[in-house]
Amino acid sequence: MGTIRVDIDTDEVLDALSDKEIANEFQRRRLFQKDEPDAREVVVRAVNMIKLGRVTDGVTLLEREFLPRWKDRAACEEAYRLAVGRAS
Repeated sequence: MGTIRVDIDTDEVLDALSDKEIANEFQRRRLFQKDEPDAREVVVRAVNMIKLGRVTDGVTLLEREFLPRWKDRAACEEAYRLAVGRAS
């Protein structure tokens, strides 16, 4: 059995594809950057905060992720606007 070596110039491949084709493939493979971290990332950040003595920040981060007070972002923003309005 023999071995075959293939050299591919990725620049040439990318130049041959349209921007739309690249974007579609990027989405298909789910390579896009997430807007929000997943639960594991949140827990790791919270643990690190707690280890650094920032217990309140770590607990707050966990509460926001797993025990949110509001159903969605719009409800949270409305509560914020009301709270800021009362403070002024």
